[in-house]
Amino acid sequence: MKKYAWVLLVLLFGCASQDEPPFEINNKQLYKKLDEQGNKIFAYVVSVKANSRKSRNSDRPLTRREFKDFAEQEYFEESNSLKLQLEDQAVELLQNELAQQQYCPSNYEIDEVVWRELSVQLRGRCL
Repeated sequence: MKKYAWVLLVLLFGCASQDEPPFEINNKQLYKKLDEQGNKIFAYVVSVKANSRKSRNSDRPLTRREFKDFAEQEYFEESNSLKLQLEDQAVELLQNELAQQQYCPSNYEIDEVVWRELSVQLRGRCL
């Protein structure tokens, strides 16, 4: 029984100890205006910092472990899953920002999602 407890403990610590988050948000901005009919519209932009590949300063060949770690690294610019994570996080941040600024008191709708290289823009309107 102790053996299973140790295995579970090791797995939990392994999952909980990530070196760094997959991306870092460096800017978020809410733009508000009225359309031609007088309806409230908004655009919310969330940008992340660019992560560059770590350069190697060694002339020796990669070990299997080093190669595996290098191959498994995800970079925001190349990863659709990280972009979807940012989009989900941007929706949560938008919800908090709209509530804090009391911009769409009843409800809102996101009409369009626009991607740039290192940012996502959520465009919508108040209902």
